[in-house]
Amino acid sequence: MTKPAISSDQSVTSAALRGAMGQYLTGVTIVTVTGPDNVPYGLTVNSFNSVSLTPPLILWSLDNRNDNLALFKGARGFAVNILSADQLDLCKVFSGAENNRFANCDWHFGSYGQPLLAESLVSLECRPWAKYDGGDHTIFVGEVMSIKQCDGKPAAFYNGKLGQYDGG
Repeated sequence: MTKPAISSDQSVTSAALRGAMGQYLTGVTIVTVTGPDNVPYGLTVNSFNSVSLTPPLILWSLDNRNDNLALFKGARGFAVNILSADQLDLCKVFSGAENNRFANCDWHFGSYGQPLLAESLVSLECRPWAKYDGGDHTIFVGEVMSIKQCDGKPAAFYNGKLGQYDGG
């Protein structure tokens, strides 16, 4: 049975929008950055997509209440690591409160100095292109400078649950 749609005369609550957006299957990414102390930082993000092919631009967004917002706003670059189904545990680590999120994963600095997670399906190193106010989030647009790809099945997020997409 399908839930009734919200009519135009009802206000859209954040809970209603979250529930509606949960019906949209997304991939899972971990966005990483090198801090001023040359230490890697990262967090799980599913608000990610391409913007332009020429120039090659992507975007992602971060909650304005996030403790690392200033770090990402001031960064000289960042990387978007698109996770494989084999990296579901990393998704949980990078979305939690653990301080040293890189301690139990393989990673290296990429050609442009950003932390790249080993075995990600894709790692995109980006330089900042623009930042926009997006309500309770900041929208980051980056120009893709480097692409690394691996084989595997993608991690997926749907209706509040992590899993894998099998292409069927």
